[in-house]
Amino acid sequence: MTKEELRTAMESELAWRQEELAFLKNQLSNIQDEIQKDKYRKSLVLMLYSHFEGFVKICLLTYIQYVNSLHLKREDFNDKLIASSMNREFNAYDNNDEKCNIFKKKLPEDKRLHRFYRRVNLLEELEEFKQSDLLIPDETIDTESNLWYIVLQKNLYKVGLPIDLFDDLSSDIDALVNRRNSIAHGTERAGVKDNEYLKWETKIYRVMEEIIRCIYHNVCHEKYLKSN
Repeated sequence: MTKEELRTAMESELAWRQEELAFLKNQLSNIQDEIQKDKYRKSLVLMLYSHFEGFVKICLLTYIQYVNSLHLKREDFNDKLIASSMNREFNAYDNNDEKCNIFKKKLPEDKRLHRFYRRVNLLEELEEFKQSDLLIPDETIDTESNLWYIVLQKNLYKVGLPIDLFDDLSSDIDALVNRRNSIAHGTERAGVKDNEYLKWETKIYRVMEEIIRCIYHNVCHEKYLKSN
């Protein structure tokens, strides 16, 4: 995958989602009663959130796909990407599984020594782990079905993107997730006013467009590499 193919894939992902949301919003012209329009916008909130979560996940997965396609060794990348690619090794370290084949040395009989022994073993084999090609699994990206701002930050952090990118929009993102949950769970009876929906739509579009720019900037300047 080239840099331009990556950008095209992300922009296409954004375009079809915006087109669908625009189509759904245009149906408001067929509704004359303002109260009914407010009720209809509840469905727009659900779809806006759905496309927001879906776009973020697909975009970050596409970035992972690009990084993986470089076929470079882990040691060439920044520490966040190395850590994301070593989830299997870290899980093996955490669970003290005596039958684990990731760590070569057999654990001592005394289980009280297992954790310390794992630490030593991890340090001994760390350089060898770094010599393997970097391959980040798809499950690294997890929107947790509720893309609160803190969840967005966690996912950005895992792939080495700035976590303060949307600090000024944190309250708007959380407000959208909260309203979406209230509507989806049937606890929100009130409709959604035009200015309220337009505010969320504008902010969420900004987030999605900025994610594309940030990822493309990272790729063009090879920010994923340790040397950068």
